[in-house]
Amino acid sequence: MKMLRPAQILCSMLVAACAGGVAYAKPSHLLVRNALIFSMADGQKAPFKGYFSVRSDGVIDQIGSGAPPKDLQADQDVDLHGHWVMPGFISAHSHLWQAAYRGLAADQTLMGWIEALYSGKASVARPEDIYWFTLDGALDHLAHGVTAAYNFNYGGANPAVVEATDRLQFQAETASGIRFVHGLEPLPSKGDVSLAKARQHVNDFLAWSAGQHVGSTFLSVMINGGTGFHDTGDVAKIEGALMREYHLSNQSHYLEPPENVSAQQARFRWFEDEGILGPHLIFGHFIHTTPEIIARSVKAGASMVWNPLSNGRLASGTADIPAYLKAGLRVGMGEDGEASADLADPFENMRTGLYAIRDKYQSAAIMSPYDVVRLHTRGSADVLEVGDRLGSLEAGKFADFLVIDPTNLGYVFDPYATLVFAAAQENLEQVYVGGVLLVEHGKPLKQDFAHVRQEADRRVAASVQH
Repeated sequence: MKMLRPAQILCSMLVAACAGGVAYAKPSHLLVRNALIFSMADGQKAPFKGYFSVRSDGVIDQIGSGAPPKDLQADQDVDLHGHWVMPGFISAHSHLWQAAYRGLAADQTLMGWIEALYSGKASVARPEDIYWFTLDGALDHLAHGVTAAYNFNYGGANPAVVEATDRLQFQAETASGIRFVHGLEPLPSKGDVSLAKARQHVNDFLAWSAGQHVGSTFLSVMINGGTGFHDTGDVAKIEGALMREYHLSNQSHYLEPPENVSAQQARFRWFEDEGILGPHLIFGHFIHTTPEIIARSVKAGASMVWNPLSNGRLASGTADIPAYLKAGLRVGMGEDGEASADLADPFENMRTGLYAIRDKYQSAAIMSPYDVVRLHTRGSADVLEVGDRLGSLEAGKFADFLVIDPTNLGYVFDPYATLVFAAAQENLEQVYVGGVLLVEHGKPLKQDFAHVRQEADRRVAASVQH
């Protein structure tokens, strides 16, 4: 068990008051006992049988091996009888609204897929449609064990409704209960690359979102970067200016498709020239790199997000994750959009990624099951700049965790190998966010998921008939 920090000791002294000479302490909100805990904490690779308690603000206050102290009391006391507990998965790259378009453009690579979705089916969706699509995607992420996500919000095809579309997606993220980074498209109109208009758009959204009083599930706003998709550095200038002015981080899709790789690589200088490249830049996908691009990115402190399911589905290629990690690049993992990955399943995402890397190197030792679990938890928390709050089960971090039933997983030779190679959503018993049970046996408890899905399906069917 970790030593209490000085601030925690002081708090304990203040709560210990005397009533008739008898000291008492306020009970915790939740006590979880008799669990096999995959904490993912530094120096604690081996799972251990133990307990943890959660305060009313959703933060873990004690965690340790064995039985909890006899004087540790809680409003809820849960005995897991040896079932497994791990941190919630974090998707550092998702497009929640794309849940409405699974299976689209099945024979297309990235650019053909973009044409089918953005210029085709999604272009006729209304802001209220996007709300339901986003809520559907967020609940589906939660049902699969993803407790936090970076969400690339869709600005829509009509500049007149960009503001409404952004705000409705924020409200859907909030309503779902998932923790989220709200990715904001800085340019309200694709045809008008203007810093003044981008500044007004970003300023208005930041002011509006600050007044929503969402609570701790709202992690931050970041810029959905578009530099990698433009033929001039004009967008990079705008993004760099906005990042500096509003202290925003940026996640940019870059070096994803296998076509025109040299032209894509040539755009790297714009990230450098405009001050975007640095510790607040996340590259999404980042497949077709060069040793020089990697070295300069590492030196600047940038990071990347690996999206194996989407990369495989769109035939984009396999990012050389072992080489990135060896070079010192920070790496997280993402589910991407369900129109390109089709399934928001982190177990399948880890398997797909691990198998692709082993195929690439023709080595089963190049990457381990533990490595991909860490990337989908600690790694993603790090690149999203929330590693002090999420990604592992430790005192002082949010109690976002999964309960996994190992009953049907067979004899366990290596718990991480079983977790990655054999576990699936059917083994996922419960999903907690901030110590609150949000999903049980695949069913979200705070929303009528069947109704949300029916409404999303009805709306996408109506929109594509136009």
